[in-house]
Amino acid sequence: MRPWVSLSLLVILAACGDDGSASLDAGRGDAGLGEAGLGDGSVADATTGRDAGPRDVDAGPPPEDLDGFVEWQMARGGLPGLATALIVDGEVVHEGLYGYADVEAGRAVDAHTLFAVASVSKLFTGIVALRAWEEGRLDLDADVGETLGFALRHPDHPTAPITARMLLTHTSGLRDNWPMLGQTTYEGDPEIDLETFTRGYALEGGEWFAGPNWGAAPGTAHDYCNGAFAVAAHLSEAAWGEGFRAASERLAFEPLGFEDTGWWLADVDAGKLAVPYTWNAARGSFVPLEQTTPAHYPAGGLRASLHDLERWARAMLRGGELDGVRVLEAETVEAMRTLQVPDLSTRQGLVMRYEGIGGHGYVGHSGAGIGGSANVLLRSDADAALIVLSNGDAYIRARLGFTEGRDAMDAILERLDTELEAELEAALTTEP
Repeated sequence: MRPWVSLSLLVILAACGDDGSASLDAGRGDAGLGEAGLGDGSVADATTGRDAGPRDVDAGPPPEDLDGFVEWQMARGGLPGLATALIVDGEVVHEGLYGYADVEAGRAVDAHTLFAVASVSKLFTGIVALRAWEEGRLDLDADVGETLGFALRHPDHPTAPITARMLLTHTSGLRDNWPMLGQTTYEGDPEIDLETFTRGYALEGGEWFAGPNWGAAPGTAHDYCNGAFAVAAHLSEAAWGEGFRAASERLAFEPLGFEDTGWWLADVDAGKLAVPYTWNAARGSFVPLEQTTPAHYPAGGLRASLHDLERWARAMLRGGELDGVRVLEAETVEAMRTLQVPDLSTRQGLVMRYEGIGGHGYVGHSGAGIGGSANVLLRSDADAALIVLSNGDAYIRARLGFTEGRDAMDAILERLDTELEAELEAALTTEP
């Protein structure tokens, strides 16, 4: 393995908005450049790749049936594979599996395909941290140095304490400095642990420290930051006295009944991995990308399946419990869905973030990575959820001005929102 960094990364970053989402679309697709990793065949130089066959789409409107509509949009947007789910009253009422996890091998997407879900990862980093809070091991509003065992301070504001709540709401003052984060993104799995990353990135004199790693004074601005979630994960390690991957398995994956999900390639079944792709529209071909993992993987390195994310959504809709096993207290789930810094951000809950689709409010997380685009969202006003996962880089390509993939994802999300609304209305009419 070797550290990976590319000029492509810097080009994409120039297109990112100040909250980590695309300047072209400040809604979905929370940033995580380097979350899924840029391979040598990334979008900036994607000139090779397997011809996936004709991608022509009829000039007329898309088919009316849901499956036909989704497949039409996938062809229009250059999406190799897609997995979707709708959940109402705690039950999966629709599951859609489309296209290929591996185009070259002809391996179809199934419910256990592992997608690179980018910033959706933060939902599970949140579980590990918030379980520590529930058990009194971590004070969300205390100086994190009390738990870390070393001082974490903004170099320009050394008297201002930094708290776990700040790290989990993107208000700590830490910023994503992508040339530095690129140096700690690896082909395969990371070669450094979270403490090494935290000290090297956040502390003056660290190997990956630079002035742009820090921005506004702690607690004064919302600045979407992946690096901060890696620090929060190391804080959780200190609180639990246990490695983050092991704590995730014990506190989140196992109690939720996950069958597939893991942080590192070493943690998952390689035969279930979706190949990450970019789409070369000029050649009409998919370009496979490297499987990479950043050292800040708690912010965006998770590989997760539709099956497992359905179980997460069902648990959150039930106030943190599923099949008689409680993962989070109901009050904690409610805090995650509550705006934490309304003067600084009208979207930011505790870990979770608000989105708008089809005129309805959702809360959860989206993810944008090279070779992965994801949305895992709970309806804010109903017992319902919506999930869309792809192994294409739709949101990242949009940051470079190639919007067909993002437009297709948005159209699919809006159609699924319509289907979800119909399911909710049907459920109301059948209630006794």
